[in-house]
Amino acid sequence: MSQKKLDALKYIFLFLLLQFYIIGFFLRENVAGGAEKDFLNYTWPLIEAFKDQFYNTLKNYRSFGEGSLPLFHITNAFINPFTFSKISFQGSITFISLLSVIFFSQIIRDKFKIRELDSIVYSSIFLILPFFRSSAYWGLTENFGWLFLILSIKYYLKEEKSEKKKTVKHIFFICLFSSLALYIRPYLIFFPIFIILNILKDRNTHFLKYTCLFYFLFSLPGFFLLYLWGFDFTVAGEKVGLIQDYHNPKFILKNTVIFSTIFLFYFLPWEFSSFLKKIEFPKKEKILIFLSILLLLSLLSFLNIFEYLNNIKLGGGAILKINQILFKNQNLFFIFISSIGFALIIDYMKISKKNLILFFSLLIFCFPIYILQEYFEPLVIILLFTLMELRKDSIKLIRDNKTIFIFCSYFVIYFIGSYYYRYLF
Repeated sequence: MSQKKLDALKYIFLFLLLQFYIIGFFLRENVAGGAEKDFLNYTWPLIEAFKDQFYNTLKNYRSFGEGSLPLFHITNAFINPFTFSKISFQGSITFISLLSVIFFSQIIRDKFKIRELDSIVYSSIFLILPFFRSSAYWGLTENFGWLFLILSIKYYLKEEKSEKKKTVKHIFFICLFSSLALYIRPYLIFFPIFIILNILKDRNTHFLKYTCLFYFLFSLPGFFLLYLWGFDFTVAGEKVGLIQDYHNPKFILKNTVIFSTIFLFYFLPWEFSSFLKKIEFPKKEKILIFLSILLLLSLLSFLNIFEYLNNIKLGGGAILKINQILFKNQNLFFIFISSIGFALIIDYMKISKKNLILFFSLLIFCFPIYILQEYFEPLVIILLFTLMELRKDSIKLIRDNKTIFIFCSYFVIYFIGSYYYRYLF
């Protein structure tokens, strides 16, 4: 097929996708499941409360049961002119969420030197991701976090690319936008952690000096919140420890097997495209790593270490849900997929120290008692095209029309499957 015909198909795909995104809003789509409930119980009451009594609401913020930090609610309460009704507010968030697609496409275009049309097609995948759509339609906090993270990464890549690497303006915006992202979604602290560790690796004293200065200034509101709230908050009238009970490094071990399946889930179209490009059998080293991990996880499963997977009702990711539907209490399929995920993560960590630092930083997502797939959507896709160092042939692969087709097809199928599970299963 000629390039002109392929481009025409891409334009048609983008047009239909945008219409589909708009229609989803008017149909009050909620494929993610809990979006409407979260909006009615947490997001909207907090915005209204901040309008009425700012300081008292800030002081008692944790009693509302919201899992994010208050920047989103404060910003929308006082800056967003569309908070006069629920539907108008949700419409504004649906529109603002499109900015992530625009800025992300710019990053892809500049980093891989691909055509603008292709970069927009890749970034428009956001518009068929169930969690991204539901968060947009119901005015939840997540998409503001992704927007600020993307902006921060945009300036980080500019600083990396800069020959002088002494652009204070870039460092300021990196720290500003990553801090704003953190004040909306706490787990986005992974990016400041990644930045600091990577700076230490590179021994970039200039970058480190200004980063520490700006992060210190931007952390002052956070220290004030800690002083105001302490480390405890109330859930259902019961006082619980924010650190000990809900977010603790002790949960890392039980969550990493889930994390590996979620990572693989979003990286699968990229790996499949790479396989089709080369069509070669994995090397012995990769097979040995996979078999070793599979043997270890199988042994742990035999010892009933993964018994807790059978009782997970909240979160766990798509692979665990598929395993529970098809195999009930047998976890062999899940363990097999998790082993592939671990082997893939190890493979990427071997590419560069930067990837190793990135995956280490992402362990922060394994701290909560419940690990949810929405934490990683569209995070893994963002990382694939921005911070992750890929193999040498990555630019050619990204430019390939087959890769674009595979990505679009995969995530369309993912949406259809999610829709079926939510409304028809």
